[in-house]
Amino acid sequence: MRETVGDISMDPVERRPESSYKDQVLKVEPKGIEPVGPEERHGSTWSVFTLWFAANVEFATLVTGVLATAAFGLSFSQALLAIAAGNLVGATFLGWLSSYGPRYGVPQMLHSRPAFGSAGNIFPALLNFIAGFSWFAVNTVLGVFALEWLLHLGFAAGLGLMVVIQVVVAVYGYNFIHSLERYLMWVLAGIFGVVSVYGFSAAHLGQPFDAKTAGPMGLSGAFILMFAIAFSYVAGWMPYASDYTRYLPSQTPPARINRNVFLAMFVSGVWLESLGAAIGTVKFVGTPTDLVAHLLPGPVGVAAMVAVVLGTITANVLNIYSGALSSLVMGIPMKRWAAALVVGAAGTAVSWLAGQHNYWQHYEVFLFLLGYWIAPWLGIMTVDHLLRGDTEGLQAKSAQSRIGIGFVAWVVAIGLSVPFMNQPSSTPSGFGFVGPFAKSHPTWGDVTYLVSFVAAAVLYWLGISLARPRRTSL
Repeated sequence: MRETVGDISMDPVERRPESSYKDQVLKVEPKGIEPVGPEERHGSTWSVFTLWFAANVEFATLVTGVLATAAFGLSFSQALLAIAAGNLVGATFLGWLSSYGPRYGVPQMLHSRPAFGSAGNIFPALLNFIAGFSWFAVNTVLGVFALEWLLHLGFAAGLGLMVVIQVVVAVYGYNFIHSLERYLMWVLAGIFGVVSVYGFSAAHLGQPFDAKTAGPMGLSGAFILMFAIAFSYVAGWMPYASDYTRYLPSQTPPARINRNVFLAMFVSGVWLESLGAAIGTVKFVGTPTDLVAHLLPGPVGVAAMVAVVLGTITANVLNIYSGALSSLVMGIPMKRWAAALVVGAAGTAVSWLAGQHNYWQHYEVFLFLLGYWIAPWLGIMTVDHLLRGDTEGLQAKSAQSRIGIGFVAWVVAIGLSVPFMNQPSSTPSGFGFVGPFAKSHPTWGDVTYLVSFVAAAVLYWLGISLARPRRTSL
């Protein structure tokens, strides 16, 4: 007897060797993107909380908050409100997507295949694959800076050490990642707790809005842009969501998963980004060494650099693991662990290039531009899940089609959102893009995510509504 989930089928005989994986930490995960069977299910929702909390308590999250005050000129209270709002929306969607992991037992990028079609879904999976090794590269460069400071290594030696640790964890897979995050969460929370004492005490929390720093954006543009950045930071994790819940027992209450993911992401995001906003009232912090040079005393500075290295690892193992799964969703014929090695190799090459002359700053802007695909993808996923209950026949046919309605809606929505894109270069000579609407209406900040989300959702809903009569008559 053969089981089928979506358009992924799997013979129970093929599954027997994998059932021994269960909850073993020191065994390489044998499964790829095929559905997780009932006998392989394990874990609790607490592990989901610790995973997302640990992955988000890192230096890049702090720097995101620094932008609010140091780059956009917001006061601390204004920054805190924008940060909280962006994380609230982002964490809500991340929790909701994560709750579908136990129900279907497959990685997140397979969830969009019914809407996008077997060929159409390759494109968002490809972008997620690129984002996986690219964010791995940018984060690794920052981690290497901290490692160089701690151990007085050269860049090449530091890069090699960081890459080996992160790739090994990702190769071992799901259980090892959850176990690592569970322990490192407490270490990272403790160290960043101490950093918070110094950061908030040194900050000028009463500093008013700086119109000169905000420039033509004004208060509204700066606030909306910070909201968009806080949201997009969480949105970058959304294509990974069910990758880390698919082994949970199928009877796990969705509301419990949703709550744990939401709390982990919201609390950690608001905490670290508000800390960054506080530090930004004193000094723009762009690299880990800025912390020890301008804020933290000796022993605390050492602990902070250790936390930067550990935080790089907790975030990057997810980038490698989910990037590898996306390559399998694209149809590349290889084992999951081998795909993790490919992602690691690609990320290493980009890390080396990005680390030369601080090119990582330019590449980071490119990655934010690349991330604009997620909002319309999310809009389609939202409509697809809301209508799945009464459109099972349509969903089954969509899964068999090569180009689905969702893919067309996604492409059109991205095109419609281009004029609203607002990712200026972080340096005078760097790469960036500001669309014509954003350029002529700077006080609107960046509304790309809202425009593309709504456009994709409406177009997909209309497409389904028009297609349903013809398909149900077959």
